[in-house]
Amino acid sequence: ISTMKHSATHLLLFACAPCVVSSFTNTQPIHVSTRRQPLSTSPLKDSLAPLLLHLQQMHDHQDTSMKLDDLMTSAIEEPSSYMPYDLLPPSDNWVANSTRRLSRIDLQKAITKVKRFVESRLEADLNLFEHTSPIAFQSGTGVNDELDGSDSKSPVKFTVQNQFVPRGITPKPLSELTPEEQEEAKRYAIDCEVMQSLAKWKRIMLDRLKVDVGEGIYCSSTSIRKGYKGDVTHSVIADQWDYEIRINKKDRNVETLKSYVNKIWKIIKDAEDYILKEYPSIILEGHPTAAYRLPKDITFITSEELHAKYPDLDVHGREDAAVREYGALFIIGMGWPLKDGSDPEEVRAPAYDDWNLNGDIIVMHPLTGYRHELSSMGIRVDSESIVAQLKHRGMDDQVDLPYNRAVINNSLPFSYGGGIGISRLLMLLLRTAHIGEVQCGVWHDEHYRMVSDCGIDLIPDRIVDLKSKGDVTADTAMHP
Repeated sequence: ISTMKHSATHLLLFACAPCVVSSFTNTQPIHVSTRRQPLSTSPLKDSLAPLLLHLQQMHDHQDTSMKLDDLMTSAIEEPSSYMPYDLLPPSDNWVANSTRRLSRIDLQKAITKVKRFVESRLEADLNLFEHTSPIAFQSGTGVNDELDGSDSKSPVKFTVQNQFVPRGITPKPLSELTPEEQEEAKRYAIDCEVMQSLAKWKRIMLDRLKVDVGEGIYCSSTSIRKGYKGDVTHSVIADQWDYEIRINKKDRNVETLKSYVNKIWKIIKDAEDYILKEYPSIILEGHPTAAYRLPKDITFITSEELHAKYPDLDVHGREDAAVREYGALFIIGMGWPLKDGSDPEEVRAPAYDDWNLNGDIIVMHPLTGYRHELSSMGIRVDSESIVAQLKHRGMDDQVDLPYNRAVINNSLPFSYGGGIGISRLLMLLLRTAHIGEVQCGVWHDEHYRMVSDCGIDLIPDRIVDLKSKGDVTADTAMHP
């Protein structure tokens, strides 16, 4: 190595490889972390210090202007602020991504097989039948899912003008019309919003269809959630099996909740066994992740119990710790603040789930190594819980929205329902390293650059050509 600059380049190669550096005189073996982290927070800084100091001493006679911290920063620095690198799978697991063994065609065929398997079991095990799904609702009715109820998670909105305009003719903008023409133009307009989930709409359908107790519907739905920032497990495109089952009032209890969770968990577990038999190359034999399987049974734990078990961890920290211990969890009780005044385990909109009778299925993804939410579900609000939850969220003014009023007046059937994330489940069962490998999402160019060196093969929504940006070639980002 002839210059400090070249030293930094070689150190970068060491930092990016899962290796033990032991070939330098007067240095101890140094284990280099395989999960890329910001330098300032990584144990890499301390573990590389002896090596860097040794190299600096070797080259002090050539360049004394570059200090140790400068060298470390130039050698191993976070190149992007788009997404924390520790959300990416550890580099040891990149090779275990099934997209390195399944062809793109086989991957699509495997996706279809999983979908057909799950849908057939939803019909058989839960007594459901498939129902057509809307993609938009009229605004102001209370039917759309507010997600966590915040403005950032509000739905995409648009207006249907309902005007006859001859083909090829662009109508005048409203500002150029007379007041009378403006009024006429808006006469039949409908303010709409893109569906975010079918949580409330399905309950209306149960009433419309007059299904029996124990019978229900499911929809294969796709929604746009503009408030989500894309990362390894989150996409602005949310697809799920939305299901709803009619129950009696006396069945609004934790035992009913658990019984349905167990049925859904068995479907998920059986789907894993099925697809691994159909496509054994999903597993990379000999790799540490090859032994991973979902547990036979799911563990139930309340939000309060989870908080008490890991009091020093934040929400995701304790969920990470719990799934590593148990393999699969159903966390009961999402929405109310915890008894010690802590924030809820997860914030929920107030008008669909009863916050005492709902929860999430969470597992550990074998490639990412952290929590992986598969499903959110619960027993739906009744006339008392909806009023209490709206009041808690400061949304008393919404009690008279048509849907909310129907619940308060006991005009809708009691029900249990939820959603199983289709792409989330596919990412787990097919062992891909990114949700964008099993669905066509919308990703920023910077996202393509960040995931390309992990061998992640995103399904693109466009022709992606990042050659001019210097980091990723067109072939790396998208194979025609």
